[in-house]
Amino acid sequence: MSFKKIAALALGGAMLFSMCACGEGNDGPIKTPDEDIIQADDTDRSGWVPFEKREFNAGTQLRIKYFKGGYGDDWLKAMEKQFEKDYPGVDVVLTPSSNETEFTQTIATTLDGSPDDIYICHNIPYERLSVRNLVMNLDNLYNSVIYTDTKNTETTDDDVPIRFVDRIAPSSLNVVRFNGHYVAIPEIQGAGGIAYNKTVFEQNGWKIPETYEELSALAKTIAEGDFKNADGEKIYPFVWSGTVAYMWDSFVYDMWVQIAGTDEFNEFMKYGSKDLFDSEKYPALKQAWTYWYDLVCKNQNYSHPESLALDHLQANTAFAAGQAAMMPASCWTANEIGSALLEAFGNDIGLIPTPFVKEAKKDENGKPIRVAYDMAGKDCMVIAQKGKNKQVAVEFFKWMAIEENARLFPENTNGLHLAMKYDFKYLKENEKSTWAKDSVNLLSSATRFNLYSSSPLVYNSGTPLSPYPEGNMYLEAFETFNSADKKTPDGVFASRWEKIQKEWETMCQAAGVKP
Repeated sequence: MSFKKIAALALGGAMLFSMCACGEGNDGPIKTPDEDIIQADDTDRSGWVPFEKREFNAGTQLRIKYFKGGYGDDWLKAMEKQFEKDYPGVDVVLTPSSNETEFTQTIATTLDGSPDDIYICHNIPYERLSVRNLVMNLDNLYNSVIYTDTKNTETTDDDVPIRFVDRIAPSSLNVVRFNGHYVAIPEIQGAGGIAYNKTVFEQNGWKIPETYEELSALAKTIAEGDFKNADGEKIYPFVWSGTVAYMWDSFVYDMWVQIAGTDEFNEFMKYGSKDLFDSEKYPALKQAWTYWYDLVCKNQNYSHPESLALDHLQANTAFAAGQAAMMPASCWTANEIGSALLEAFGNDIGLIPTPFVKEAKKDENGKPIRVAYDMAGKDCMVIAQKGKNKQVAVEFFKWMAIEENARLFPENTNGLHLAMKYDFKYLKENEKSTWAKDSVNLLSSATRFNLYSSSPLVYNSGTPLSPYPEGNMYLEAFETFNSADKKTPDGVFASRWEKIQKEWETMCQAAGVKP
């Protein structure tokens, strides 16, 4: 298939890309409660009775503005239809936006004027918006009862309330509290790794790699073999887009936390000391990045030769066409590619959890611990303080937290889940696509983590601090590999440490913290 045909199909058949990153700053200190939130036990959901719905006057509107990205909006349209059925007096008005930058940069002005009731996007700077009282304090929502557990327990004969906070995925709670209050609702619980073309895997007898060594061996086999797709084109091990090279984060960050463990990672995300960037003392991220470098940069023939020229949608299309066996991926990849495109090429795709490296932490049984980086961790939903129908908005989120309503999201996406607790057994039995089944298997077996940080060096800084303070180096490392000034792991992390040592005090002073 020609490059032009790939471009045409990508533009015609793929959805807009949704990228996720840490949010912008705010005007005051975040005070996140130190203690863990104790959530109600949901292992046995029999006897759960949902809350009694409110009634609203006919003609009441619920206005929702949202960014239409990689998740699509079929899920929201399905919720619109069902919510209006359950609440006959309410008319849901959906307003999509295809410009994420404009959405997040103008939201303060919008919220200060005549806002809609609900806003859904990633990168919503809800900390700053909360300081200005532009988004609603959601403590009452989080403490509201969604279900009443009517089963008697060993300790009490009283009915047990299942609150909204009990329904949120535990690893998503860290991203929505500001100054000790809930000010946002996490949208997605995501995971990533490596997308694989199941059809070409099965046709060629390739096994799913479970370790980094197996992945390397498979890539070598594919690169050196004479494997062709349905159009007679060579199949490469990987295809990826230079314009969104950070998609490799799902692969590299998973290996980072495999090696470091969650305790060290969580300490890093506090940004409490510049020493955290010293790869001599904390080598895990450099080790993970080196694994990627050794696999991808040292083996240029492992990547589709047009990877750097392809934009994100074109890379997705090349992958769907079977021009590559694998591709770095996040939770929205299959939904973004779309079933129609996969059907057109006659291919099925799945998700490979990031293979284990030999240094991965082990559990008590000696098995490596599965972790999953949530690139969608900062995607969220807020209620406008000046919204005309805030109580309808609150009711909408309470309604969304009921299990069958929450399922409208995975039922209308592919492998995507709201950041709420699901009956994973039910989903495993009812998911239809390979991607969705692989995703729920990963989510139900992994410790999920995200890059959200409550450090002022992130939220109170003009240029928020990140694990790569000099920017994402994947593209530069690949491009310069055969040049005199190539970006090696030693060079990248030495430069990273030099920058931090030189600028740490200035960064701290700018963020209002003591160095």
